[in-house]
Amino acid sequence: MLFSFFKKDPQPYDTGYVTVDHGHKLYYQQFGNPKGRVVLSFHGGPGGCGRPKHASHYDLKKYRVILFDQRGCGKSLYKDAFLENTSMATVRDGMAVLKHLKVKGKVILAGSSFSVGLVLLFAETYPNRVSQLILTSVFLMRPMDAEWVTTQSRLFYPDLMDEMRAQAKSDKLIPFYCKLIFSEKYKDIQQAQKYYCSYENQLGSLTPSFEKTPALTDAAIQYSRIYMYYEKNHYFIPPNQIMDHIDKIRHIPALIVHNRLDFCCPVSQAYDLHKALPKSKLIIVPDKGHGSPLMFKVLDREIKKL
Repeated sequence: MLFSFFKKDPQPYDTGYVTVDHGHKLYYQQFGNPKGRVVLSFHGGPGGCGRPKHASHYDLKKYRVILFDQRGCGKSLYKDAFLENTSMATVRDGMAVLKHLKVKGKVILAGSSFSVGLVLLFAETYPNRVSQLILTSVFLMRPMDAEWVTTQSRLFYPDLMDEMRAQAKSDKLIPFYCKLIFSEKYKDIQQAQKYYCSYENQLGSLTPSFEKTPALTDAAIQYSRIYMYYEKNHYFIPPNQIMDHIDKIRHIPALIVHNRLDFCCPVSQAYDLHKALPKSKLIIVPDKGHGSPLMFKVLDREIKKL
């Protein structure tokens, strides 16, 4: 998830680890007022991490913002990053973090992109623990949402899509590139990173290109492996699980902010969610990209109204 480019990152007042199951230890950070309104923020990806700038949207004199790195991500520790690493495991982990930090009562949930799905799954699982949803760049984890990248986006980027299909010698891109990213050969990993793993970042660009060969860090490889692991496994949830259970959270107020020209997650997802949540407020920002300074300015403004 991207946030404001202009704010100085806040510093956490507390950090630590929460031990969960299957050898996973989750790294967490707390920001702001220990007695303030609690915000539990889920990071995007899959494969990202909690960043201090994620807390910068909030008045930290009034809010207590909790971030945690998901299984296999960021500073979290593990014996096997992919063992019992699923969306619903992450939902349970969010509750484990709250229990570890002795947070009782209702909390605000925040998420962007992939983590919007996690936030909605958490809310549907623990509706009595949620007071408000703050959602940006909505991704609903439906098959049609995931397939946008590998199918419909070709309407705008046929040259890039054909280049990836030529590499794969098939229309089935995910199995091919997933095998490469999990290879022990560095050149295979580079090929996956250069093409499929970078394609999502090209969406929305007027001058897209696969020209550069990436020099990869261990962190970049891990991010891409988690990302493709989730894509290959359809985010580990049944098709349409979130929207099929949306009635459980229709009573929860939600703020939804989404750029009009988001080529990574089309705005129709935010609109569909808004229609399903009677107490939601949708703001479609007249801007492009999966995140932008204008979008974050609007988000900051709306959070101040809560």
